[in-house]
Amino acid sequence: MIRGFLCAVRRPRLVTGITTGIIPAAATTGMLFGYGIRLGAASRVFQAIGSVLLGSAGDSASGQSSAMAISVGIVLHVVATLACGVAYAAFAREGEDHRIAWAIAIGAAASAIAFLVVRTVAGSIALVLTPGNLIAIGVVIAITLPIGMRFAPTRL
Repeated sequence: MIRGFLCAVRRPRLVTGITTGIIPAAATTGMLFGYGIRLGAASRVFQAIGSVLLGSAGDSASGQSSAMAISVGIVLHVVATLACGVAYAAFAREGEDHRIAWAIAIGAAASAIAFLVVRTVAGSIALVLTPGNLIAIGVVIAITLPIGMRFAPTRL
């Protein structure tokens, strides 16, 4: 009963938010692969992100733990970016006149949270993602959120 109610009420907003977040997720995933290629291995950034969650198991030289860290890093990044899309859809619905401002605020918040995580962990991820990289990711999120909203099946 409750599950049906929640799905009926929030499903359109959730679908719009996830669709909105797909464009920033694709753009920033490509950026992170590019940063990895610049550092010598395309998956290096995702391995560093995954090792934050897995701890020392992700830094291990074994192939299996490395693949697990890469997978966890990709999933964590995509989920976080889709969450930005859901937040943007929710906030843009409330303040329809300020959609660009909400995109900038969410991009800045994503960049600030990533910076705080990097500063707190300061492990291998600090060697991979510099503050300039994090700012660029926030800018791309801010630019692509309104674009993603245009592709949403139901605009709020």
